[in-house]
Amino acid sequence: MKFNFSLRGRSSADARYAFVKAGSAETQGDLYKALLSVTYGAAWGTDELSQLRKEVRAGDPELLGRMAIHLAGDRNWREPAFWLTAELAALYGNDERTGLLVARVVRQAMDIPLWLAFHDRAKTPGQRAGRSQRPARAVRRQLSQLLHRLDEYQFSRFSRELQAELRGALQTLRPRAADQQRKELFRKIARNQIPVRTTWEQEWHVLHHQHYDSPERRQVALRDKWKEGISSFRIGYMPLLDNLRPMLCAGVSGKVLKLASDYLGNAAAIARSGVSPLRLLEAWRVLRRMDQGGTGMLTEALEKAVLHSNWARSEFGNGGVSVIAMDVSNSMKRTLGGAGEIQRFDVAPLLSMVWKSRGNTVITGMIGNTWKPLPLPFRPVLMAMDEIRAHEGEAGYAINAHLILQDLLRKRQVVDRVLVFTDCRLWDNRTFNQSAGTDLGHWWRQYRREVAPHARLYLFDLAGYEARGLECMDEDVFLIAGWKDGILDLLDAAASDGEYIGSIRENG
Repeated sequence: MKFNFSLRGRSSADARYAFVKAGSAETQGDLYKALLSVTYGAAWGTDELSQLRKEVRAGDPELLGRMAIHLAGDRNWREPAFWLTAELAALYGNDERTGLLVARVVRQAMDIPLWLAFHDRAKTPGQRAGRSQRPARAVRRQLSQLLHRLDEYQFSRFSRELQAELRGALQTLRPRAADQQRKELFRKIARNQIPVRTTWEQEWHVLHHQHYDSPERRQVALRDKWKEGISSFRIGYMPLLDNLRPMLCAGVSGKVLKLASDYLGNAAAIARSGVSPLRLLEAWRVLRRMDQGGTGMLTEALEKAVLHSNWARSEFGNGGVSVIAMDVSNSMKRTLGGAGEIQRFDVAPLLSMVWKSRGNTVITGMIGNTWKPLPLPFRPVLMAMDEIRAHEGEAGYAINAHLILQDLLRKRQVVDRVLVFTDCRLWDNRTFNQSAGTDLGHWWRQYRREVAPHARLYLFDLAGYEARGLECMDEDVFLIAGWKDGILDLLDAAASDGEYIGSIRENG
């Protein structure tokens, strides 16, 4: 079978155009959305992927290779890209171009164990029964080059679990050492002779739990450790965010507290951490319950941080008009994901205010027996969250989401997206013995037909019991079960599959 995972510029413009014509945009978009759906909702390697695996194995390998490059490069989604390339390597692993494709997707030595796990699951039963469990030679050669870039210091910074996984990868790939130094490094890795370097957080936990002669000595030791970690920036963003209470209890100086606050509000540090506003809100609420000096400085830093968080950086929601509707019934007071202090109720208003703070046009309201628009403040974001709870019950406790669309139809108001946050499945499902006239699907189709043909509807079931994580329906309806970080970027990708096909054409 002839295929080509070419780099930019290798093929002529005519060849690229012929490729795009060969695979219809509809087929490409459907495959792309199917891959995004399992990215959000399915455990990789389970039976849920069997149908997608059949489509991939019957598909155009060149298209799939470019799709993997797009996912790994433009979107920075490792797992779907690894899964795709592993499936292709199981089929075409002896081709040198397959090795080049894997090299473009797997870029670091620390990614090799995950890719190998996907490759092992991608094998057919006959391949698993064979003697060799290793990838084909062309793929092994490319992955071995990543192992040659390792040095002892870098390896020592990995966790004990990752070191063990890389030791297994070394045994699977069996790279030939380029020189004596590399040979010695591989020997040390194989014999587990490179120690794991401790992180600041691990060292702090040791000090926190050890015995002291007096409470004063304990506080001095912990305070000095906080000073060392913050002054040297050894402490990471997330460990600092998760341990603000212990830091204040340790009695750090005002200078150290100022450094910590500056770090919490630093846009570059926030971008590297990928922190969610929900985590910032949880930390903010912990601080608000403390009656201790320094909390005001830290809460101000968290207010700055939420404006640079991953929700604010996501392209999803930028441009056009968004409607965000929230269910405020008692069941929405349950914790999101079953852990922490964040409740299902918090997601919609927090998303609304983050989007408003970055300059987007957002219409916010509560759904119940009625649809009640609720103007939200521009800033501060986190402080206003608890004030919203005072409006609970003002719209009633039913879930009449169709009233949102009736209101838009009556006003002939064009919006680009409607997001409804509740804890049940709404699409084509009438609740509380509602009549046929309350069917959400009917009103959505009428709204798209008469007012806004390009609008999209996003229905969030934050409970997500035994439901598919992401379903991309006809008429631009998206059903989302549960809540995971990264869902906004995933929805942006699903909604812009036309742009994705354009990028495939451009990268041909």
